Amino acid sequence: MAANTVTATAGAMALTVALAATQAAAWERDLGAGANVPSKWAYTGDNGPAHWGQLTPEFSVCSTGKLQSPVPLMTADAISLPCEPLRFRYRSSSLYITNDGKSLRLGYDRGSYVVIDGLSYELAELRFHVPAEHVIEGHVADAELQLIHGNNRGDIAVVAVPILASRRVNQIFRRIVEHAPVVPGETYYGRNVGFNPLFLLPGRKDYFAYVGSLTIPPCSEGVHWYVMQTPVEVDGDDLMHLAQLMGPNARPLQRLDGRRVANVCGEP
Repeated sequence: MAANTVTATAGAMALTVALAATQAAAWERDLGAGANVPSKWAYTGDNGPAHWGQLTPEFSVCSTGKLQSPVPLMTADAISLPCEPLRFRYRSSSLYITNDGKSLRLGYDRGSYVVIDGLSYELAELRFHVPAEHVIEGHVADAELQLIHGNNRGDIAVVAVPILASRRVNQIFRRIVEHAPVVPGETYYGRNVGFNPLFLLPGRKDYFAYVGSLTIPPCSEGVHWYVMQTPVEVDGDDLMHLAQLMGPNARPLQRLDGRRVANVCGEP
């Protein structure tokens, strides 16, 4: 592991190369904006979520936006739609992990997609939040994985997966937390350490769909959210390790403000 662990500077360069491999578009700048100004926002205190919109004009939509995320999701309040499966076309990737002090961010090699309603979105990054950001049927999962995608039209699509602590070992999740940098600002690059997020998806893929925002500054709106209804179980000790690395990093719930939420069957 030591041979593969790089310094913060070299690691950041490796992650930059990985992310640059995806199609360059405005959505990529939105994804990185909050992460690149770590001194301007936090999850607690005077720079916490209630104040994000006042920290800098770049973050103003965090306070003024009407399509903010995360939101509460209830089957009883959602519109049921016919089956429209999310078609995951993920390849295995080398493991790129950055501990940015607020989250674990995993870069991804180019060439993996999710196809939604005939449109392809390339997988660019994975992020973890503890506890979960979305509340499903009144319940908060122990964590949430967000798989962030974009396309050359400038669209962002995020697939969110609730995670529960159990005695079941998920080997891909364990591999991630075992190699995750402990020190904020450092990056791990394992060229020969592969992972595939297909193994972090639930077997049943029914989901809620709605239009929202990024859940970190700049809180850009127009993001297409697909929140899995079935959680993935991981080992409780592995999940505790993840929580210790990041600390609580869930944005509080935002108002739906009349937005439509769809309850979609994810089976073919």
